[in-house]
Amino acid sequence: MKVPNTLMLDGKGIQFDDVCVSFYNRPKWLGGKEYKALDKITLNFGQNSLAVVGPSGAGKSTLIDLLFGSKKPSSGRVTAFGQTLPLTSKCHQRAICRAMSLVPQEPHTSLNPFYSVRQILAEPLNNMGIGGDHESLIHGALEDVGLSQTLLDFNAGQLSTGQAQRVAIARALVLEPQILVADEPTSSLDPVSRQRLIDLLNSLKERRNMKLLLVTHDLTAAQALCDEMLVLSHGKVIEHNQTTKVMQQPSHTTTQALIAAQPCLSLKHHPLPTI
Repeated sequence: MKVPNTLMLDGKGIQFDDVCVSFYNRPKWLGGKEYKALDKITLNFGQNSLAVVGPSGAGKSTLIDLLFGSKKPSSGRVTAFGQTLPLTSKCHQRAICRAMSLVPQEPHTSLNPFYSVRQILAEPLNNMGIGGDHESLIHGALEDVGLSQTLLDFNAGQLSTGQAQRVAIARALVLEPQILVADEPTSSLDPVSRQRLIDLLNSLKERRNMKLLLVTHDLTAAQALCDEMLVLSHGKVIEHNQTTKVMQQPSHTTTQALIAAQPCLSLKHHPLPTI
């Protein structure tokens, strides 16, 4: 069953127009030194799946914070589906939350330890005021991420890391988003679980006709999942091109260093057999 979005993509998707985010180590009037977490970022996203990569401190987390309203740009403008962020209208906030969902970096810490899996998946439906058959939506989301319905009565603390990651994805999917934002989804997984997650995300993109905004330092996952790659360094965009071109012909030394640091794994997409 599909949850209808009240705010549809207007063809613009997500736009960053000359966006800066600045911090000061102490108040500016006391001589505080400015630190730019993001520096004049311009970005259009919505037609292709995009990987945002870069070393620690590059500004990846700040970009996510802007999208979900926990930070405001110091200058410039961020829009999602034609609406300027952060939003003040409750109606538009709900519509954006249904159109764009986040899979956070640490699945276990993002899941309420006192809730069952059923309650975790029902929570966004209740928060958004979605009526209808919640149980059908919950079962569908859990099935889509390859988990058994028997887990619905388990608490978050009873889940393995891989199961918790998939429940976090199911929670993001239950509202049928048009864009899935995944923050370092492979960082806490062993190699087998990591490859299975990549296979899952590729399958979900195709079956749900959904775009992926992947924030990661895992370039192998980025290449397997995304059409475009944007490389950040010290808050600046240093490369933005088709993923294959960035991987095969990196023009910046930071990108070259990131590629050289990747494990020697096959970059081709080979689904793993069932164990």
